Amino acid sequence: MDGKVITFDSWPRREQYLLFRGQEFPHFSLTAPVDITAARKRTRADGLSIFNVTLFCLMKTVNAIPEFRTRFRGETVIEHDVVHASFTVPIGGDGFAFCQTSFVDDWPSFDAHCRETVAAAKRQTALDDEIAGEDQWIYLSCMPWIDFTAITHPLAGKDDCIPRIAWGKIVEDGARARISVNLQVHHALMDGYHAAKFYELLEKNLAEF
Repeated sequence: MDGKVITFDSWPRREQYLLFRGQEFPHFSLTAPVDITAARKRTRADGLSIFNVTLFCLMKTVNAIPEFRTRFRGETVIEHDVVHASFTVPIGGDGFAFCQTSFVDDWPSFDAHCRETVAAAKRQTALDDEIAGEDQWIYLSCMPWIDFTAITHPLAGKDDCIPRIAWGKIVEDGARARISVNLQVHHALMDGYHAAKFYELLEKNLAEF
């Protein structure tokens, strides 16, 4: 296992974990605008994929926050060393396929690997979930057609603790550009404070890309 088992009795989140594991609907979801002006300018200047850049910054952000790398398996809580991206890519007509890209905190390497995995995923002819049962992932979706205000993601059940992230259409706002970013997570593993850290750090990573 690429991580560590958390010592439950001394874990700072023990009380929150016990509270929210007992809830029938233990997930929370929120959507907030994120400035993407600087990253968009660079992608245009350097001929980069805005999708890949956004995905890289999202994965850099979640890997910097331990709560996004934490999962529970039954009564065991673990913290992964690194989590990776599982996302959807369009295939033929209005279909889609699942694509997995490993995260490395090096843009050229990540970009090259992402291009390879996306190309392979687009050759699929059926919806193949190769990572079912694994939890070292972040599930992501991009919906570039709409500027949404809220999203609810499908879940396997109340113990599904893999974070979901979605982002939408780039919206021009004067000289600035923004996207809506949605986050859905298990409350046993994180709170609003950690979600706020996510948005703050994501905007910083996009600005400094």
